[in-house]
Amino acid sequence: MSTNKKEEWLRVLGKGMITLPKRWRSEMGIETGDIVKAKKTGNKVVIEPQEEVGQVPYRVYSDTEIDEFLEEDKLPEDLAANVQRKLSA
Repeated sequence: MSTNKKEEWLRVLGKGMITLPKRWRSEMGIETGDIVKAKKTGNKVVIEPQEEVGQVPYRVYSDTEIDEFLEEDKLPEDLAANVQRKLSA
């Protein structure tokens, strides 16, 4: 454990998980279930708490947009048939 209150050595667990020290979470107002933003800058990762209460960190897509995504994501018919043959074998 470091004596500098702004630096800590953290162990990386399975699936890349780390635990932010309780003192930091308390100081930053981060509670269980909160959303935080992580940003990679060079070899550094910056984790920031959600700035505004009620701010939605994700986008909700309309049915039309989802239909467009699915249409764009379709395989060409000949490739789809080839994949289906291989999966059936």
